Amino acid sequence: MVQQLRLPSLLIALPKLMDNQFHRSVVLLVEQNKDGACGYIINKPLPANERDAAFQKRYKIPSYVPVWNGGPLGSHQGVVIHNRGKDVQAGVSVGQLRISTSEEAIDGLIEQVDIDMQQIQPRPELEPSVIPFRFVIGSSGWAPKQIELELKAGLWIQQPLDERLIFHTPWQEMWTRAIDKLGVELLDIAPTSQSYLN
Repeated sequence: MVQQLRLPSLLIALPKLMDNQFHRSVVLLVEQNKDGACGYIINKPLPANERDAAFQKRYKIPSYVPVWNGGPLGSHQGVVIHNRGKDVQAGVSVGQLRISTSEEAIDGLIEQVDIDMQQIQPRPELEPSVIPFRFVIGSSGWAPKQIELELKAGLWIQQPLDERLIFHTPWQEMWTRAIDKLGVELLDIAPTSQSYLN
């Protein structure tokens, strides 16, 4: 029987998780069933030479808008994570949170970029990358019972969904802020070498 996790929720990598892909990552966990689990890393921007791999044929995302590395799987599949609501085609819909691959959502959010950036740019105290949606390429997946075992091993800790952390926190600060909410000292959690199925 599958131990049901809260969905959607956040998985915060603890310091002992030393895998290059997931070290200090924050993952939006969206699916878990007998076949495994699935989510998206939300705090790792893609390098410039990789950022348009999934979107370049159909969409033109402005160069100043970050594209995020969702994980090692489906590296040519793009999704949009946003909190605009009103996206009836979204595959995940909880509160205002939406995760969508629909052309309507992607087109609408690209159009909204210029409006949002015009509001942000005159206010230098706001970082330009803090915008209310994320274009994500790739995803993260776990085999059956794998994520449950990794949670028990202390590689991850699960936190409730936090839209402010997702949409209104600079990516460089996401992991640190999530760890701070745990109320523990990083030195109390010693890193160790691990092997991974992912």
